[in-house]
Amino acid sequence: MFGAPSYGSYGICIEPSFSTARLCFLDRGMVYAIAHIRGGGEMGRSWYEDHGKFLNKMNTFTDFVDCAQHLVDSGITAPDRMSTEGRSAGGLLMGAVLNMAPQLFKAAVAGVPFVDVMNTMCDPTLPLTVTEWLEWGNPNVKKWYDYMIQYSPYDNVEAKVGVLCSV
Repeated sequence: MFGAPSYGSYGICIEPSFSTARLCFLDRGMVYAIAHIRGGGEMGRSWYEDHGKFLNKMNTFTDFVDCAQHLVDSGITAPDRMSTEGRSAGGLLMGAVLNMAPQLFKAAVAGVPFVDVMNTMCDPTLPLTVTEWLEWGNPNVKKWYDYMIQYSPYDNVEAKVGVLCSV
């Protein structure tokens, strides 16, 4: 089994750290990895600002798919044993990735997922929407709409192999 958490937004880093909660999984042979993808800040501010937001947001999702595929290609895991997890903007990541490459994952946990991107971001009366335009762009402007609709999880749902659990 393989587990990969990730986030990939707002320049936030997921630092490697020790967790006693993971020990029971590691004792059972699970591999635990953190995907440092564009949109996060692990590789510096440009990794986020210039390569992981606005009209480069798709890099976040393709980076994660590429990380997962690399782990399969390297023999570290297989799609029938790979799981993944993300919360909030990481839940958006889970939704987008499962739409893009469901064949790579046995299971995914999307905690408090931001998956209704277009309806949320098009409504400036919602409390956080206008400030979120600084991360995602304003889909009330055509160029942003055309880009964001490509990865908005709800807008790209199709019948596919895979599991998505929202908690």
